[in-house]
Amino acid sequence: MLNQNELAEYFQRNKLSADAIKTINHIRTSEPERRVESGSTNVACQYSSKKMKMTIQAESHTNELAALVTWDFDDVTREIYDQPQKVKLSYLGKNGRRSTHLSTPDYFLLQEGFAGWVECKPEKKLQQIADSGSERFVRDYNGKWRCPPGEAYAEKLGLKFIVRSSAENNFIYVRNLEFLADYFDVRCPSPEPTDADKVIEMMSQQAWVLLKSLIDCDIDADVIYKMIADNSLYFNITQDLLAEPERTIIFRDKQAAEAYKIHIMSSQLPAISPSRALNIAVGQSFMWDGRAWKIINVGDHDIFMEDADKAITNLGKNVIVQMIKDGVITGLPEEEYPERLIAEQLVRGASPEDYEHALYRYRCIFPENSDESVSASPRALRKWNSLYRHSAATYGSGFLGLLPKIHNRGNRNRKIDQKVIAIMDSVIEDHYAQAGGKSKARCWGEVSLQCEELGLVAPSEKTFKSQIGRYSQNEIKAVREGEKAAYSESEFFWRLELTTPRHGDRPFEIAHIDHTELDIQFVGSKRGENLQKAWLTVMIDANTRMVLAWVLMFDAPSYRSCMAVIRNCVKRHGRVPKTIIVDQGSEFKSTYFDCLIARLESHKKMRPGSKPRFGSIVERFFGINNQLFIHNLRGNNLGLQKPRSLSKSHDPRKLAVWTLPEFHEAFDGFLNKVYSKCEHSALGVSPEEAMAIGMKQSGIRKHVLIPYTRDFIIMCLPSTRKGTAKVEPSRGVKIGYIYYWTPEFRDSAYAKTDVEVRYDPFNMSVALVWLKNHWADCRSELAAEFEGRTEKEINNATQELRARMKRDGTRRGINAQIIANYLRETTSTEQGLLNQQRQLDTQAASNLQVITSYQSKQLESAPDSTKQDVWQNLTIKMIGEFDNE
Repeated sequence: MLNQNELAEYFQRNKLSADAIKTINHIRTSEPERRVESGSTNVACQYSSKKMKMTIQAESHTNELAALVTWDFDDVTREIYDQPQKVKLSYLGKNGRRSTHLSTPDYFLLQEGFAGWVECKPEKKLQQIADSGSERFVRDYNGKWRCPPGEAYAEKLGLKFIVRSSAENNFIYVRNLEFLADYFDVRCPSPEPTDADKVIEMMSQQAWVLLKSLIDCDIDADVIYKMIADNSLYFNITQDLLAEPERTIIFRDKQAAEAYKIHIMSSQLPAISPSRALNIAVGQSFMWDGRAWKIINVGDHDIFMEDADKAITNLGKNVIVQMIKDGVITGLPEEEYPERLIAEQLVRGASPEDYEHALYRYRCIFPENSDESVSASPRALRKWNSLYRHSAATYGSGFLGLLPKIHNRGNRNRKIDQKVIAIMDSVIEDHYAQAGGKSKARCWGEVSLQCEELGLVAPSEKTFKSQIGRYSQNEIKAVREGEKAAYSESEFFWRLELTTPRHGDRPFEIAHIDHTELDIQFVGSKRGENLQKAWLTVMIDANTRMVLAWVLMFDAPSYRSCMAVIRNCVKRHGRVPKTIIVDQGSEFKSTYFDCLIARLESHKKMRPGSKPRFGSIVERFFGINNQLFIHNLRGNNLGLQKPRSLSKSHDPRKLAVWTLPEFHEAFDGFLNKVYSKCEHSALGVSPEEAMAIGMKQSGIRKHVLIPYTRDFIIMCLPSTRKGTAKVEPSRGVKIGYIYYWTPEFRDSAYAKTDVEVRYDPFNMSVALVWLKNHWADCRSELAAEFEGRTEKEINNATQELRARMKRDGTRRGINAQIIANYLRETTSTEQGLLNQQRQLDTQAASNLQVITSYQSKQLESAPDSTKQDVWQNLTIKMIGEFDNE
C-alpha cells in the first residue's frame, strides 16, 4: 500500500487529472459499498492481501479470487480496493430501451499505466448478456470484452474502466503463486549456504531435473522453493505445477528452459493437424479462439456466425479477412471433417449386438482374415460387399457399412396429437409446476376437460404422468417444494474446467471448521448429575483429512468456540491453515473471528447456505465419528431417535456414565490411534501418512510458525462491541456490568480516556487493557464471586434479574454487586452449580489434554505388549463395559 509520498509520485507519474485524484482519494478513504455474500452457487471469500495489508472481498472463489491472487503478486499493481463507489451506467438494454442505473464494480485498481474500475464476469455470463441484445458488454475486434457505458463514465473523470473475463484466469499460475506465497514473504530466511551449494552443485551436472528427484535427494523442500522464489532456480510457472513434483521440471536457469523447449519441439510430431482452407461462405465452419464457429449469413459489410451453443454474433467482413491472414481464424482441423464426425457418431451409437453382427458380415466377406469358418448366401455377400465399398468411399471405413441399422426402423415419432401435447405442457407449467401446485390426478383431470372442450381425444393418466417425467424432476421439485427440498436430488457439480483444487495442493492450505451436537449424554464428574449433550467444534485439513484441532463445550456454537479451535490448532501445530472454509452461521460472521483470521494472515471462504456438499469433508467425518465411536459408547442417543419404542430401562439419559474429562481422553485416543491411522478411501493412505508425505513435498515452512505466547492468547480473546472502554479513575474500566481494576489506573494520564480492552469469556474475573505500549492484567471488583463464571452465565443471571425487577416494579441500574448477590441466592443455586460444573468439566478437559499428550509419548516408547494392554483397556472404556462405580 502506497504512503502519501509514493501516492503523490504515482499521480504525477501517471499524469492523473484533479478529478481523478479526488475520486481516488475518496475511494481510498471509504469503506466498501457492500458486503459480498455467498448465494446458492457462489462462494464468497475474504482474501488477506500481502500487498494491501488488509482483507479484500471476492464474490467468487473461481473468478474474482484468481484475479486478486494475480494482482497481489504482480509488479504493476500498487493498490486494490473491493466494492468501490457506484458508477452510473447508461446503455441500450435487451428490450431496445435505454437503461440508466447505478452499479458497483468489483474492484478499483491503481496500476502502472492504469487507474480505474475493473468488472469481473464469467465468460459465459458475458456472452449471454451480449447475445440478449444488451449493449452493456460487447466484444471488440480483438475478441476482448468491453463495457462502453462504464468507459464513458470513467472517461469523464480521467480514469479507465475494463472488463476482466474468467477466460483470462490461468489457474496453473494462480496455484503456483499460492504455493510459493510463503516463500515470497520477506520474513522467509534465505537457505543456508551449504544447502544452496548442494542444489547448485547438483544442477551444474544437468540442466534440468524433475522436482521429485530433487526432493528425494535429501534436499529440504524449503530450500528448493525458496531458491525458486528468489529466481536462483527456474521453472515454467504458467504451465507446470509445483504441487505435482513427479511431473514438474526444475531448470538451472531460463536459458536451460528455452533449450529444453526447443528440444521437445524438435523431437515430436506436429501437435496440430493440418487445417482445411477457409472460404467465406454460408455454412463454412472455422476455429476462432479455440471454439468452433459456423457462418450463417454473409452481407456486404458484416458476417454473422454462430457457435456450438447457437449463440449468434457478427464481425466486419474486412476484420475477418485480416484475422484469416493473421492466422487468428483457421479452418477446422482434418480430424473434424463432417464425414469423420458422422462416422464417429455411427460407431458410438452401435450396440454390442450390432458389433457382433458386423463382425460376422466382415468374416463372411473376408474369410481369409478369420480363424472361424462362416458362410452366407451369394446374394447376402453381394449386398454386404456393396455396403462395405460405399462406406469406405464415404466415411473412409468400410466396416461402418456393415453395422446393421435395425434400431432405426419403424416410426419413432410420438403417436399422440401435438395439440394434446401442448395442452399437457400448458397444464404442467400452469398448475403442476407451481409452489403448492395441484396433484397429478387433478392436473390430468384438467387436461381431460380441455381436450373435451376442443373435441380432442384425452390422453390416459399414464401418458400424462409420462409427460411430467420428461421434465427435469429436480427443477419440478424446486418449483413445487423449494430449493432446499430439491437439493438432495440435484445433480452433483462436476468441475470440468481447470480451477484451483477444492481440497488444496498441500497440508495446511485449506481447512474446514464446523460444529455438531454429539449424540451422547454426559454426566457431572463430581455429583453425577445429567448434563445432557455437548457441542463438538472441529477443524479438519481438506488435503490430508487430518483433524487439526477440536474443542468440546456445553455452550452452543459461538464466536468463543470458533476462536478456541484456532487457538487449539496453534497450540498443537504452531500454525493455522492458509484458507478456512466455514458455513453461513452467525458465529463465523463475528467481528472477533474475522479479525483473528486477518491477524493470522489467513483467508476465509463462506460456502453457500443449505449446501452441505460444499462441506462434505467435515460432514463425512461427523458420520464416521458417530459410526465408529459415539454410537459404540454407553449413553449414546440412538434409542431417543425412536422415542415411542424406547423402554425406560434403556433410556440413554439414565444409562449415561461419561464425564467430559474422560470422554476428552477417549476421543483424543480415537483420533490419534484409530482415525488418523486408518486408510482413507479418498486418499489411499491414512491421514497421518498423507500429512507426512505432504509436509515433505511442500516444505515445513518454519518461518510461518506461530509461537504460542501470551500475545497470541490475547489475540484470541474477544473485545466489546465498541472495542474500547472508558477509564473511571476510582473504579477502572467497565465491561458489561463488571468493573476491572489495575494499579496502573492510578496514573492520572489514563483518567477518562478510552482504552482497548480484551476479556476471557470463560473467566469473567479477569480482563486486559492496552496501556501505552503493553497489555495490563486487570481483576474484577468481585473477583472471588466471578472466578470461573462464564460470559453466558453472567448474561443469563442479568436477564433473570431484569425480569424480577420488572415484576417487582423496582427501578434501578444493575451492577456487579447486584449480580454477585443474585448468584448467591438459593433460587439460582441449582442452575449456577450446573453452569459451574460444566465450566469445571471443560477446564478439566483442557488440562487433561496436556496430560494425554505426555501419556501418548510414553505409549509410543513402550513395548508392543504394553501398547496392546493400554489400548485394550481404553477400548473397554469406550464401549462402556463397566458399571457406574
